[in-house]
Amino acid sequence: MITSHRLTRGVLFVLATVALAGCASTPNDSAAPIGPQEIVGATELLPFDVTTFPAGNDAAVAGTCAASAVVPGTYRCELDTGGADEPCFALGATRLVCGPNPVAGSVRTLVSPSAPLPSLLPPPPDQRIEFFVQLRDGPSCAIRTGPEPVIVGGAAATFDCDAPYTYLTTVDKSGPTWRATLVTLDPATGGASATTTSDVARAWVP
Repeated sequence: MITSHRLTRGVLFVLATVALAGCASTPNDSAAPIGPQEIVGATELLPFDVTTFPAGNDAAVAGTCAASAVVPGTYRCELDTGGADEPCFALGATRLVCGPNPVAGSVRTLVSPSAPLPSLLPPPPDQRIEFFVQLRDGPSCAIRTGPEPVIVGGAAATFDCDAPYTYLTTVDKSGPTWRATLVTLDPATGGASATTTSDVARAWVP
């Protein structure tokens, strides 16, 4: 009986020692990563959801729509009233939202397709193109799709901005925070009057 009692006390001592060792923290515990860390100031890349976009009750213009070659995953609509518009996003089978402005909640054109819309597949990740950007210290800009280019410093502007005579020429995506180059033209001479850079706060893709 005495031997059995001594063995029991010894086992309890060992178990208590192991439990305390398991609860003890190591010097590196506080430095261990908890999970993915947010990069402050990084550009937000946002998928555009046309189903949550206010299409309004205005009358739509009739048009014939096909896949856009400028913004994969969207449509280009030839309008019966003349001209064309893109990128266009299908809101059901009877209406398309063309040239949406996600910041202002407005649209450039509402289109009623005159024929069934062709099916579109979502573009692969490496072919996703931003069609609208909001700059952190500057205007918002929509991708240029018109036939008449605006040449700035020998290169065609890629975005129209909502500041007067201001165009976005290039976007540097090499870092987590994209950098946009903006050129403002002198309306009297057509030459560049100012060139600035700004962080891209948000960008929308199909």
